[in-house]
Amino acid sequence: MSDYNKYVTAVNKIFEVAAKLKVNYPDNDNIALIESIEETKSAVVDGAKLFGAPQKQQAPAHTTEPQKEGA
Repeated sequence: MSDYNKYVTAVNKIFEVAAKLKVNYPDNDNIALIESIEETKSAVVDGAKLFGAPQKQQAPAHTTEPQKEGA
């Protein structure tokens, strides 16, 4: 599993648990804390986009071999 897939899986689990907590612990304080976690979702998604962006590979330096005499 790639690092990107691990990251996405972990993030999804965090927000799944937050949603379950919101349903199972409907106290106002808990809901406020959970919503503060959910506010970071857009930043986390943006981070995933950066994490999953293909890395630019540098082109190898072009070298020319000396031409053989008589060729």
